[in-house]
Amino acid sequence: MQEADLEKIEAKLQRILTGRLNQLCKEENLTLKDLSRKSGVSLSTIRRVAQGKHCNVGIDVVIKFSRAFGITASQFVDENLLKTEDED
Repeated sequence: MQEADLEKIEAKLQRILTGRLNQLCKEENLTLKDLSRKSGVSLSTIRRVAQGKHCNVGIDVVIKFSRAFGITASQFVDENLLKTEDED
């Protein structure tokens, strides 16, 4: 896989994480600070994800976010979001 392809995939995942994090925080009426306390993820990392800034978020962070929202990791990275991104 070429570097340009990897960059596209990385950007796509970043958009999905940012959108989903902000959506779930809004739905659950959680502040980023609340999410940090519930998930154990640093507030600075959460802010970077929420603002769409590049940061390496591993599956471990996705799992922590998921648990904080009471959903599975696959529900956090919803298949429909991946399909929507593929259409763009």
